[in-house]
Amino acid sequence: MSEMANESTGGAQQAGQTAKQEASVTAGRAREGASQVVGTATDQVRAVTGEARAQAGAMAGDLRTRVSEEAESQTRRGARVMRQWADDLSGLADGADADSPARSLVTQAADRGHRAADYLDTRGVGGLVDDLQDFARRRPGAFLGGAVVAGFAVGRLAKAGSKADGSGRSAQSHTSAGSQSLPEDVAPPGLPGHGEV
Repeated sequence: MSEMANESTGGAQQAGQTAKQEASVTAGRAREGASQVVGTATDQVRAVTGEARAQAGAMAGDLRTRVSEEAESQTRRGARVMRQWADDLSGLADGADADSPARSLVTQAADRGHRAADYLDTRGVGGLVDDLQDFARRRPGAFLGGAVVAGFAVGRLAKAGSKADGSGRSAQSHTSAGSQSLPEDVAPPGLPGHGEV
């Protein structure tokens, strides 16, 4: 009986050893599989991140190109409008008396308008930006002062434009009602319509 017990203990030990070895092999395979999964996931994350960077870079480049093209288009349009105004001023100057002081002022304004339109056509928005940056470096105080004045002027023009749009509608409805009177501060005394509201 003791032999049988020894045999059974030896068999149990051997089965325990075999189970231990198989568990060790299984754990090793699980570690290997987990590391492969982590490696594959890391590679996938890198690939997705790289693709996202490439697409973001392409989109940023496309956006820069579109903004640049739009700015160039607006600059060309501005040059055409400025040239048209300068041509109109030249036409006014040509129709004025030769000794009129207004003619010389209008002629100077027309010449400056033509030069500005030529500058915009020649240099484009890139040249304009370069010249502004150069001026800002050389004279920062004048640049900031000019920016403040330009901002104020644009704000006033926008405000005047919105008032003109609103008053244009009310003037049309007022005119269609049949009243032709002028405000007191516009009509000189003695004219019909003075002070009538």
